[in-house]
Amino acid sequence: MRKNILITGASSGLGLGMAEAFAAKGRNLALCARRLDLLEALRDDLLNKHPGIKVSIRALDVCDYDAVFEVFNDLDAELGGLDRIIVNAGMDSGRPLGTGKFELNRKTAETNFIGALAQCEAALALFRPRENGHLVMISSVSAYRGQPMFMNTYPPPRLP
Repeated sequence: MRKNILITGASSGLGLGMAEAFAAKGRNLALCARRLDLLEALRDDLLNKHPGIKVSIRALDVCDYDAVFEVFNDLDAELGGLDRIIVNAGMDSGRPLGTGKFELNRKTAETNFIGALAQCEAALALFRPRENGHLVMISSVSAYRGQPMFMNTYPPPRLP
């Protein structure tokens, strides 16, 4: 059984939902997100609803790559070993290409791809020496935003 679970992006959305579901199953949690105030409220709520579990929290921006490794190592030590790491942190602030929002698109790509890569590296650095661990990656199509893939093609292709 995977008893000690780290979840990034745990302050809202899927991360928060997974934290609640795993806590209900009696799992110990290591929760990370940029917004520490939301993590503190979540921790307090989970501990109140599910006495007997452990919940550790850390503020973490996954684009601070050194911090990703430090936080994962700290939480691993604090819980006596992580069994599962769920790479979930991400953002959806991208805009259609060619709209002058390169900086938002760059930040979204950096967070959702390079930030995820850093988390995978940190997770596997813990799991490989043990020859044990479960890495889960949550992916998104947030850049698609429900628009046709050819939206930024000029002229747009003709559909049959």
